[in-house]
Amino acid sequence: PLPGQRTIALVDMDCFLFFFFQVEQQQNPHLRTKTCAVVQYKSWKSGGVIAVRYEACVLGVTRNMWADDAKKLRPDRLLSRVRASCGKSDLTEYQEASYVF
Repeated sequence: PLPGQRTIALVDMDCFLFFFFQVEQQQNPHLRTKTCAVVQYKSWKSGGVIAVRYEACVLGVTRNMWADDAKKLRPDRLLSRVRASCGKSDLTEYQEASYVF
């Protein structure tokens, strides 16, 4: 910018959450064309939504929403579930994939 001009930058912090979808889409290519959300845990109300594709946000699905509530809003919504190990979310595959990106 020239002296006296401002630069405005946008940092999309939800972009990291989109990374969950990149990993899921590599494992399940049919998700590439679907409006979906990633869910963590499943015991209470089918788990909590931790990542939402932008297309799903427009339709009312948000992070921190219960998966059951997301399904009520959009019964056709696909919910991809984070794998669990010993009763906790196993983020190993996401961590390993992050080294590649």
